[in-house]
Amino acid sequence: MKKSLKIIALNIMFLCFAAHLSYGQGSRYTGAYIKAPAIQHVGKSNFVIEGLEFSNSEKDIIALYSCENVVIKNNKFSSSSKRGIYLDNCKNITIIDNWFENVHTALTAHNSQGVRFDYNDVKNVGGLLKNSNDTNNGFVVLFDRVNGAGNSVSYNVSENIFGESSPGDLINVNQSNGTPQSPITVKGNWIRGGGPSPSGGGIILGDIGGSYQIAEDNILVDPGQYGIAVAGGNNITLRNNKVYGKKNYFTNVAIIGCNWYEEQLGKSFNITIANNSVNFTNKDGYSKNSWWIYKNIEPVAGIETNRDDPTLSPAILPEQIIGRARITTEPKPGEKPDEVVVPDPSISIYKDTFDRICANCKGLISSSATISVLNQNGQKILSIPVIGYHTTIDRTIPSGTYIVKVESDDRLQIKQIVIK
Repeated sequence: MKKSLKIIALNIMFLCFAAHLSYGQGSRYTGAYIKAPAIQHVGKSNFVIEGLEFSNSEKDIIALYSCENVVIKNNKFSSSSKRGIYLDNCKNITIIDNWFENVHTALTAHNSQGVRFDYNDVKNVGGLLKNSNDTNNGFVVLFDRVNGAGNSVSYNVSENIFGESSPGDLINVNQSNGTPQSPITVKGNWIRGGGPSPSGGGIILGDIGGSYQIAEDNILVDPGQYGIAVAGGNNITLRNNKVYGKKNYFTNVAIIGCNWYEEQLGKSFNITIANNSVNFTNKDGYSKNSWWIYKNIEPVAGIETNRDDPTLSPAILPEQIIGRARITTEPKPGEKPDEVVVPDPSISIYKDTFDRICANCKGLISSSATISVLNQNGQKILSIPVIGYHTTIDRTIPSGTYIVKVESDDRLQIKQIVIK
């Protein structure tokens, strides 16, 4: 069974997860990253992907198929024309406190449930495609046929610098259905920068239908052709959002409500668009009543409570939003931790008095168990079988700092070792 550097069966993480959600907007991991190749898993469950750095991938960086109960946190994704994370037929996937930069799309979740994408930093989606003719490239998040309870895109930060990115819809909820008790929630996100897509913008709910979705308390500055939108479906709410947009050649309106697929999917109902504040100037320089509600989505509850607010300006967001709440400076990719410990007490890694790398493995040892040594770039320089409770690497290893990995079936231990 192929494993990444740090994919750990660690059920206790799910018990402690509520405490992690207390992190601030855009909270940032302050440890060090280990460089890693792309990861793909099929039919796996109960593991964590943490502390890894991915770059220049020619395929989806983390791709999970039919996986359950997974936490993806404290990772760095950069410089890829593919998706950072792709989920297909997955359940209970939590993606928190990651950094995405110059990837096509941070997350695409397809035919999945219980997906949470919260407290992540996303910069310049579609960035590597900015010079292409396709102006509808990147998403921060695409929920495509995501259903059931516990789905969220909340408290993320996204900045897309004009000319350095190629975004379409930044958050798109497509053909997806929450529940009355647990709607799909898009809440508290900070978004700055969009365009020049002629159809893309900030947050769109009800795309090609769907139900029980809510976008609230989001702040958007210059998000693209539109700010927030309902494109169809039923039991969908936009409320308490703020949208500012300066005039540009692609800007249209701050708020859109229209059932674009009425002929195919039927009428929309129970639509609420309420208490949103906007100051959005279209390409012709017009900024009054910057919402367009088409008759095929009416009646719309709360429409009279939305307001133009000329006092809204780019200052509704801080000057720095990416990594805004991190405690210390961003870790340098070349730095490595003094110790990378996976809490598996059955495996220990250490040096003996002869400066040799050793491993002790308690319990049943699989016939394929190995102890591997990797350099600072994550390249494997040697690997030998684990032959019993105590295994020693007798080969001469040059002086330097290495990552040592022991694998035995679903058990994994990783530690940094310095050879003198």
